[in-house]
Parts: sequence; structure tokens; C-alpha cells
Amino acid sequence: MAGTFDWAAFEGALTDALVRAVRSAIAEHPGERFYAAALDHIYRETDGRIALPCLGMNTVEALASLPAREQADLRWSAADWDHYSDVWLPGDLDRDWERALTAEACRGTTRQWASTFRRYLGMLVRVCRRARASLRSSGLTDRDFVVLLLDDEYHETLVRRVLPRSEVSRHFPGFDERAAELARVALLPPAERAAFHASRLGVFSGPIGSEEAASALRDLGPAAFPVLIAMLAAEDRVGKAAKLLADIGRPDDRVVRALDDALTRCEGPDQSWVARALSRLGRLDLVLDQTDRLPEAVVIGAVVAPFTGFRDSAVAPPRLDYRSLEGFVERRPAYVPALAEELKPGRGYCGITVEEVPEAIRGLTSKHVIIRRHAVCVLGERGLGAAVARRVLPLLGQVVTRDEDASVRRLAILSLLWWQKDSRRYADVVRAALDDPAEQVRETAASWLRQQPVGRVGT
Repeated sequence: MAGTFDWAAFEGALTDALVRAVRSAIAEHPGERFYAAALDHIYRETDGRIALPCLGMNTVEALASLPAREQADLRWSAADWDHYSDVWLPGDLDRDWERALTAEACRGTTRQWASTFRRYLGMLVRVCRRARASLRSSGLTDRDFVVLLLDDEYHETLVRRVLPRSEVSRHFPGFDERAAELARVALLPPAERAAFHASRLGVFSGPIGSEEAASALRDLGPAAFPVLIAMLAAEDRVGKAAKLLADIGRPDDRVVRALDDALTRCEGPDQSWVARALSRLGRLDLVLDQTDRLPEAVVIGAVVAPFTGFRDSAVAPPRLDYRSLEGFVERRPAYVPALAEELKPGRGYCGITVEEVPEAIRGLTSKHVIIRRHAVCVLGERGLGAAVARRVLPLLGQVVTRDEDASVRRLAILSLLWWQKDSRRYADVVRAALDDPAEQVRETAASWLRQQPVGRVGT
């Protein structure tokens, strides 16, 4: 499998292995009737490893043995079937193909990775179709036996690509129900649409669930403000309303007044959501005006809100700006330990865009360790592109050698690692860190060097 990746051979190997696995299962259970096989759970790391799917198979008898109330939910839940395995190719083929596929995906840019993964999904669709046709033509399965490709992110799309339209309607009637309901709701006036979707928040059954309803409310923009403001007065809906108001952005005076009132009225998690929403909307000042009465955790959560993944769900995330954080640290030093804990690496930093890179670069030279840690981490994003790499990688190298804080030096090495092959020319910088006075830095440097391809380090 050296050289150019052989997609045809890959497709053939998976098809043959899938057919053999189903044949074997049928032979081992002659008294049972299999109704489905499914390639399931396609693990992937963007710009990194792409795994082979697991294989699940289930029988009519196994499904019938479940309580009636569970059968509908588990009928197409491959991970809950009696036959489920992540090793279904003979020998070491699963490992070999996975390595070759990942190498193909990671040989270029993040765009190359995404393109490879899309091609992989298309190939798996063909594998399912070919395997089903082969099994049926051999007489081992009947026309009702299906072979599916299941994935949480692309669930409906992949099912529709694998099965004929008539079978989609028969086996997955919820898809048609959802489409009909979406078409009906789309014809409603904006205020009625907002009210409908607000009623679906927190509901996980029916054609339109909570996540889709939240997305629709974000898309409605300011037209959703009245219903969300009303939700701020409902005891069990404050948090959902506050987050969506922050996601939509563009607040008017009604929104700000309603959130300010809720901040005073609410307690506990609801109060935290409201404080974060105000901060995300550029009104951290309203939270800081009440620091004498607000719990420390509420204040800290609001201060860090623009710098965590919480901001990334916004329709238009606020531009990265460390000035509010700098000012808070300098004016309220008593909060710094709690702030450092809440904003420590691993708690979920925001992603940044190319336009925000200059502010992140400025953060590398901040006198505050909290800000330098954040900046060095958000700059470790290969998806920012080659032009950013040329500007950022030398700076990350300087941080490795010059920053006075060991945690920042260690994080800079990790950020170089996330840039993958783009950062290999800085191997000498990382190698020098093997002599760093801090053990955590030395260990991270050694790990970085071990993860580089043999013969490619420093090239």
C-alpha cells in the first residue's frame, strides 16, 4: 500500500470482508434471521487519525426479545446489537488500511483531510450497496435485509445515500415526518416560528428536537428576541434563553434590560448563564457592577466567556480581544487564582479566525501568564492556513526558548505539534527543550520528537 493510495483496492477489501463477516454470522446462527448489518461509528480526528468503522449485525429474534418499548429505539442502534465488533477484517488489514488512509488524509492541508474524509464516506456508501447486492444474489439474505452506514453527524444523509427512497420511508419514517414538519413550520410568520421552536427546546422526541430548534432560533435572529425574553421569566428556561440570546448577538435595549433584570433575580446555574450571556454581548460591565453580591464563580464565568468554546456557537462570534481580561486581572488580583483555574488549558478554549491572529500574537507577549497560555494554545490551529503558519511558527519557537513560565513553554511545544509537518523545521528548537529546567517541558519535547516520522524531523 505504499505510494498513491489505492481507493479501488480499499473498497474491494472492505466489501469482501463485510460479505464474509455476514456469511459467517449467518452460518453460526442458522436458526435466526438477520435483518441488518451496519458499518457504524466512524472515529476521526480532524487533520488526524481516521479509523475504520465498527461492524454490527442484528437478528429479528434478538430484536423481538427486547421489551416492546425499547424495540423502536434499538432497531437501528448498531452499538446495542448482539453482534458488534471493531475488528472484522482478516489479519492486520484493519490496522494497515487505517494507517494508509490516515497518511493519505494528512499528507497535505486540512482541506486535503476533509476532502479525503468525504471520499471515504462515499466509498463506504458503495461498500454497503455492493455488499448487500452480493449477499442477496447469493441467496444468503432476502430483499428485506439491509446494509447501512451509520454516523451521528451525517445520519440521515448517509442512510438516504445507501437505501432506495422507498426503503428509507419504510424503515425510517421519522425522516419524512421531519421533512413535512419543517416545511409546515417554514410557512409560519417569524413570530409563530419562534414560538414553535422555543416550545421544542429541551424536547428530544418528535420530528424536530431541541438541538434543531435552537439552531432555528439562532437563524431567526432578532425576530426570536420577544419569545426568548419571555423565556427569561420562566424558572426552568432561563439558561436556554440566555445562551440563545448570546448566540444571536446584536442585542437591543430590550435584551440587555431583560438579562440585567434576570441577573439580579436569578440564582445558581441560571444566574451563571445570564452573566456569561451579558459578557458575550459586550456588557461585562453590568456583571462587574454587581461583584459585591454575585458569587465568585458567576463573576469568573462571565469574565472568561469570550475566551472559551462557549463563544463559538454564536452566529457571529465576538472578535478576540484580551483587553477586558487584562483589565480584570489588574484591577481585581484577588480573583486571579480562580480565574487561572477556570481558564486553564483543557477547559475548552475558543477557536480563532485568521482575522483574530494579530490579537493572539499580541497575547504571546502579555505580562499575564493566563493570557499567554490562552494565546499560545489558540495559535496551535493548523486550519488557520499556510500564511498564518509562516508568521506564527517562528513565534511559537521563540516562546519555547524564551518564555519564563514552564507551562507556557510546554504549551508552545504542543501547539507546534498541532501544526504537524509545518512545524518540523523547528525540531532543533524542540530538541533543545530536552534540556529545559522543567520536567514537564522536557517530557513534552521528547514526546513531540517521538511523534515525528522517522527521517523527516528537521527537514
